Amino acid sequence: MRKLLIFVLLLGLCSVSFATEKQVTEKQAAVQQAQKAGNVCYTENVDAVRGTSFPVKVFVSNVDTLAGMQVPIYYRSEDIDLKCDSVTFTGSRCKDFALSFPMIEPVGKTVFFCFIYTTDASQEVLPLLPGDGLVATLWFTAPKDIKAGPVTLESGPNAFYPHPKIDYGFLFWTPEAVQVDCAYKAGTITVK
Repeated sequence: MRKLLIFVLLLGLCSVSFATEKQVTEKQAAVQQAQKAGNVCYTENVDAVRGTSFPVKVFVSNVDTLAGMQVPIYYRSEDIDLKCDSVTFTGSRCKDFALSFPMIEPVGKTVFFCFIYTTDASQEVLPLLPGDGLVATLWFTAPKDIKAGPVTLESGPNAFYPHPKIDYGFLFWTPEAVQVDCAYKAGTITVK
């Protein structure tokens, strides 16, 4: 009986050990997949009803520690005239950053925001550590008389204002002021 009890306990320990190893392996695979993806900014896909205001959440998944970023997002369409009302950082991973700067350009249908984690060394603000989460919420209005259809939320170089000395393009940088590779994954607003 004692041998049977010891055998069952050992069998249970082996099962727990193998399950733990499998979980560790799955976590390592997820981390490696994220590292392959690099630093990515993406928006959620949203269905909008005409005559309402609605949020679109913007997320960043980063493998590098980031001191700042600037993100231009276009909401351009030939047929669908959405209005961007505001940009908020409430609940954002960057809400405590020293500089949070949003701009909306309604004619060019572009929203631009940037963050810098600190402007004063005496402040104890951490940079954006590797992870994934919300960085901004864009608020839009779909007028009652708007056409139905999709609007792709895109990004690109010098999206906001063409300027000879200031780059309003899509950039991420580290606390050492080194620009790092970043990608943008487009989302869609579908007006119903």
